[in-house]
Amino acid sequence: MKLIDLHGVRHKDVYYKLENICHNEEIPFVVITGKSRIMKKIVTEIVATYGLAAHEKLGNNERLIVCKGKE
Repeated sequence: MKLIDLHGVRHKDVYYKLENICHNEEIPFVVITGKSRIMKKIVTEIVATYGLAAHEKLGNNERLIVCKGKE
């Protein structure tokens, strides 16, 4: 499973980090967000524009698993 680490990435640059992987459908993948609620919200909103969903990884609330959204 592909791993995207957003540590050190500015909020305004997150879209560009996720665009290619969402567009090429390399799904599911994991996004390391750290503890930032804002970063988690940004990731969730971006992947939703591609019809995908982001869920916290059980046992590790600093990561989101991105998978196909509900149809």
